[in-house]
Amino acid sequence: MLGYKVNNEHAMMSSAIAAIILLGMNILIFYIYMKLADDLHLRRMTSVYEQQLELCERHQQEREISTLQLRDVRHNMKNNLVTILAYAENKECDKITDFVNEIMNEGGITLSGIVNSGNIVIDSLIGYWHVRARKSGIDFEVKINIPMIMPFKGADMCLILGNLLENAVEAAQKAEGKRYIKIHMKYDKNNLLLHIANNYKGNLIKTKDSNLKSTKLDAGNHGVGLPSVYRVAAKYHGTVLIDDSVPERFAVRVVLYGE
Repeated sequence: MLGYKVNNEHAMMSSAIAAIILLGMNILIFYIYMKLADDLHLRRMTSVYEQQLELCERHQQEREISTLQLRDVRHNMKNNLVTILAYAENKECDKITDFVNEIMNEGGITLSGIVNSGNIVIDSLIGYWHVRARKSGIDFEVKINIPMIMPFKGADMCLILGNLLENAVEAAQKAEGKRYIKIHMKYDKNNLLLHIANNYKGNLIKTKDSNLKSTKLDAGNHGVGLPSVYRVAAKYHGTVLIDDSVPERFAVRVVLYGE
């Protein structure tokens, strides 16, 4: 009888130790899982910030190149004006035109005249992607009516407009027939409306919650453009609406509300 009690107590002790070990393993596994989830989230956020930084750096480089070109033109302005004045006094208009074009070509300056709202962020972004689109044979149409200053941070506008235009250019490059991108931007009563439409080829892939899924091979690093747009729009209590009802036509409408 005594031996039975000892064995029973020993069995209970073993069970308790096993339960404690199992509980400890579960806690350890849960901790590792949470740690991995945090690391994954951190890597994705880092990837987002790296992409936005790269995007802004490209625009900044374009801006710096334009500034250097403008400095060269200003430096030689006096001599150039003397030459232009001499042609004007002799009423040689054709030579004036040829001389100005020569100056522009030597400076590598191209005037697209696509947009000139006075808003540096918007103008530089649209100008940059306009050049990229033209090099790919994409028709680039812009209708814009915005002031020089708006109640939205430049970095946020860079993220929204930069991501959407980059996606539009990449999609239109693969389209068949006449490729196009259409941009409409309007500012009214402290609110901003942005509408971008472009054609594409293929089928859009959506997740279970109706969000678009990246079709790029490196989707883990590239499928963050639209989520970033959604996040910034929410910052201004805005909305992002996707319209893919027309075959091979993708349109996105973003509304931002100022104070």
